[in-house]
Amino acid sequence: MAFTFTGQTGNFSIDYIIQNIVDDTGRGDKVEEIKRRIQRAIMKHHMKDFYKKDHVDANYIFLTTDFLQTIDTNFLPNFREFSYVRKFATTDQSGNPITPTTERGEFSVIAPELAFDGYGFDKTDVMYRSGTDIKLKSSTQIAQVFIGYYAFPQIEPIANVNDWLTGTYPALIAATAKRRIFKDLGKDDESKSAKEEAKSAKEEEEEELLTLQTNEITLKVF
Repeated sequence: MAFTFTGQTGNFSIDYIIQNIVDDTGRGDKVEEIKRRIQRAIMKHHMKDFYKKDHVDANYIFLTTDFLQTIDTNFLPNFREFSYVRKFATTDQSGNPITPTTERGEFSVIAPELAFDGYGFDKTDVMYRSGTDIKLKSSTQIAQVFIGYYAFPQIEPIANVNDWLTGTYPALIAATAKRRIFKDLGKDDESKSAKEEAKSAKEEEEEELLTLQTNEITLKVF
């Protein structure tokens, strides 16, 4: 079955949401604004929680083997926040190959000012944030770590959005965008209709958000 959408981007999920909003608001003249509202709505709902579908596991390899290492989060696509960092060992302390393991390799998160113990010595197997860097202090030399982190969705360009929340819960994204649009219309139009539409969109958003929070499991973050 073929669909004809308003302001097509070539992305079925996004085009479906745009058409939903245009049908309900009657603002086919505001497609570019609607696209921006959709992008904001996507970010808004991803930031409401830490969803397991936003979680990424990866190896981070350092340039050297050392006790002190730095993770530059600028190299982690769409990085939001870490959930864990673990040593990833492929050799023993003598340099002999072993089965890759993260056993007993967890780094504990501390505040930068707590990087030293009561005697002024470095705490080990700890990590702390310094700007966009994560500083690691290890009790053993490390060449790589196994990391878990949460990533923001890619929303630019909108035609390339490939987002689980948008694809699974398009009505939530549409309702959030419509709520803002109806609110803006209400500022220029004091009619009862505009205010009622804004209220209806808010109720729709709350209902769809409850569905999302019921269906999707969230994970803990540092």
